[in-house]
Amino acid sequence: IRYTEQEIFLGGELAKREGKLLHYNVNGEVGLVDKAIGQFRVNANLDLNFRLWKDTVNFYARGYVSNTLPSFYMRHYHSNHYNWDNDNMDKEFRTRVEGELNISRWGTNLRAGVENIKNYTYLANTSVPVKDNEGKILSFKNNAAVEQYTGNIQVLSAVLQQKLKFGILHLDGEVAYQKSSKQDILPLPELSMYGNLYIKTGLAKKVLQLELGADVRYFTKYYAPDYSPAIGQFYNQNPEDKIEIGSYPIVNVYANLHLKRTRFFVMMYHINQGSGSSRYFLAPHYPINPRTIKFGLSWNFFD
Repeated sequence: IRYTEQEIFLGGELAKREGKLLHYNVNGEVGLVDKAIGQFRVNANLDLNFRLWKDTVNFYARGYVSNTLPSFYMRHYHSNHYNWDNDNMDKEFRTRVEGELNISRWGTNLRAGVENIKNYTYLANTSVPVKDNEGKILSFKNNAAVEQYTGNIQVLSAVLQQKLKFGILHLDGEVAYQKSSKQDILPLPELSMYGNLYIKTGLAKKVLQLELGADVRYFTKYYAPDYSPAIGQFYNQNPEDKIEIGSYPIVNVYANLHLKRTRFFVMMYHINQGSGSSRYFLAPHYPINPRTIKFGLSWNFFD
C-alpha cells in the first residue's frame, strides 16, 4: 500500500535576543496545503534576569498552543500482526503554560506547568478473552489499537532540582510531581525522585580527580504502559488484568577517576537487587537488569 501526503506550512518569528534583562521569542506556523490545512503551532518563550541580594535570578516563562494531526503511523500502519487505517481522526489540540525559577548560586531550579489535551491519541488495549470449551474465561489476549479520547485531559507537573555542597561532599537531588486527570488513559507516577551523593576531590597534588558515590532512582506505584514487541510501542495495560509497578529504589554505586586526558569509571549497577519487594520493573513483565558491574575507559585525543 502506498500513501502520498503533502504538507506545506508558513511560519514566522518575533524575537528579542539582545540585552541582559529581558529576552523573548515567539514563533508559529500554519498549514496551507492538503493534510496541513487547519494545523498550526505557536510557541512563546520569555526570560527575565534580575538581581536578588548578591545573586542573579533567572525567571523563564513558556507556553504553546498547537492543533495538529496525530502522526502518520498512528493513522496508518500495516504489518504481519497489526494493521489499521484511521482516516477520520480529529486533530489534537494542546495548550501548555510553564514557569521556571533558577538561582545558580543556591543550586536551585524550580519549574511547574499545566497542560490541557483534547482528542488525545494513544494506544489502548482491546483485550480479547480466551475461553475453554465450557465458556469459562481462562485469560485475556492483549491487542494494541489506536484510540482517541475526545474529552479534555489535564496534566499538572512540578520539578524541583537542588544541588548542595559541603566541602568535598556533594548532593544532587531532583523531585518531580505529576498528576493526570485521566489515569486510565494517560497513566503517570505521581512522584519520581533522583538522588546522587558523592565526594569529589583531587589527589596527587590535584592532578588526579576522584568522584566516589552512589545514586538512587525511585517512582511511586502506577499502572505503567505495557510494551508490544510486535509494533515496538508502549500501550495501555489490559483493563481486566492490570498490575502496578514502582515503589522500588534502584541504587548504583560508582567511582570516576580523571587523569589529564584519561577517564576511568567503574559502577556496580542495581546493587540492591533482591532487597525489599524486588519489584524492579520499568514496564510490566519486563524487569530491569540484575546486579551488574560496568566499567569503561575514555581517552581524549586533542592533537
